[in-house]
Amino acid sequence: KAPQEVEMPGPQPHDVPAGGLDVPSLPPPKDGDEVQEAFPGESRLSPEERDRWLILHFALPRTIMTCDMAEGRSTEVELNDVLSRMAWGSIDGRTSDWMLESESATLDAPHSSLISYFEYVERMYPSDESMEKEAREENIAMAAQKRGAFTNTGDAGAKFRPMFDQMVKNLQHSNKALMKAYDLKKPILSEQDAPEDPSRSEAQGIMRFGRHQILPAFWQLLNQLTKKNRRFSLVLRSFSEEQVAIVQRELQLFCQGQHPAYDGKNKTQKPPPMSGDKGSRDMRLIDANLGRFDRSACKLHFASRPAGDATKVARPGEVAALAGAAAPVAGDASAEGASAEEGASAFTPTEYQFASDYHEVYAGMQDQVLQGANTAAIIDDMAYWKSKGQDSTAGKLLLVDHAGGLAETKVQHVFFDGNMGSGSAQCVDVRDVVTGEPLAQSDAEGLFTHRVDLFQATTDVDYFVQALDACELKFSQKVLESRQVAGAAGDDVASGEAAAGSEADRLPPKEYLYRNIIPALLPALEACQRDRPADPVEFIAFYMLRHSKQYSKTLKA
Repeated sequence: KAPQEVEMPGPQPHDVPAGGLDVPSLPPPKDGDEVQEAFPGESRLSPEERDRWLILHFALPRTIMTCDMAEGRSTEVELNDVLSRMAWGSIDGRTSDWMLESESATLDAPHSSLISYFEYVERMYPSDESMEKEAREENIAMAAQKRGAFTNTGDAGAKFRPMFDQMVKNLQHSNKALMKAYDLKKPILSEQDAPEDPSRSEAQGIMRFGRHQILPAFWQLLNQLTKKNRRFSLVLRSFSEEQVAIVQRELQLFCQGQHPAYDGKNKTQKPPPMSGDKGSRDMRLIDANLGRFDRSACKLHFASRPAGDATKVARPGEVAALAGAAAPVAGDASAEGASAEEGASAFTPTEYQFASDYHEVYAGMQDQVLQGANTAAIIDDMAYWKSKGQDSTAGKLLLVDHAGGLAETKVQHVFFDGNMGSGSAQCVDVRDVVTGEPLAQSDAEGLFTHRVDLFQATTDVDYFVQALDACELKFSQKVLESRQVAGAAGDDVASGEAAAGSEADRLPPKEYLYRNIIPALLPALEACQRDRPADPVEFIAFYMLRHSKQYSKTLKA
């Protein structure tokens, strides 16, 4: 149902718009202005590299949302659980009780001698596979209960209660006009206490908790990237399809300027259009772009998306048309019926396999799924991850073209997830698309992944903007560093190549190819013959791009 419109006076100069979307966009540089470098050497990057395509993967729980539907944790339990992992203390030698030592919530221990309350509870209530099932399940439940009540009065983390309250305060709708319009009272932290009422409007359903379900910092990032006219795509990642549906609904309304907390009414700030109107990029999520990973079967499946390239940017409720499909004539019932019947029988869903290599998934997501629309969602394989002991190599798959020096410089994938650990990515499996090997967390962190601090993300509306800026800066620096290394190696042969240039012009065609092309192509052919990939041409293409700086001969256009 349409939201109830309540006309209120517009914001006065002293009013702060709700949602934190009042930051003005930066004016474009004028001709002749000196370009300010973010770091020394940035100007050596090409314009396409500086304004690279950003593919932003966002986990939902503990990242842009404060509940975890897959694990059955409410916002109240989740906030306590998060703080239990960010509180550091020591164990009393006499009583074996955990004693809080840290004064602030941090992702990493202030000192190596300290352990988090989460770790302490894990030790006190072990749940390894060697235990009997009943005892193991009892310990899991007890540990979850301890963490979920961490900041309650009388519990181990009671001193962290002000931090819990601060997070709730930042989630709460504080705009009086908005609260009055939707009759909002005290924020509800247990989702089960406020089930959605189908008789109420969609806007009332979204506002029923008296707080944000999706962090304002996420909306702020979309707003800023749109104002800067950056090319970016979103890939929502979750173990729960139900949780994706919540974000899908709110994202659609936000992009259309109809989200009740961001529609320009009730002293709220309206974002720029992101629905395809007025020349804007359409950031809404359509059903066709909802995929599912099956790691056991080694496939990524989009059940409602036709296989192949998208022929147009789809809108909500639509599926990108199959290439060459003819549309039925409007009003012709027989034609429409026949077309529907033929379409149903001819429909082939999009599916990418990765049993032998990851090229198909990587290229399919970038060249097909995210070309037809700017937002996708993937339901990750939770059962597979848990069956492998929650090891990072079985987690949410993220493919990057790395090669130890960033082979792809015009596209940057960044995975934001608040469930990653300090020593291990834990739930995110970052792999090199060519070799298929996992990347060490030390190589991926701050470049392809960002471990989200939910406390900061909740209390700082610019958190994701700043986090992405840091990832982009590190990426740019790594690109230049890899080129410096390659340049130093190439200096030794540069003079010889220059002298050989005139000689190459006099060579017969066959000898020219043997001297200049075969040395570069032969390693790719040998690797292709060794690995026998499903798509050998694509494999060779990736290999050649990957090793463009490592040829024994340098190819010139």
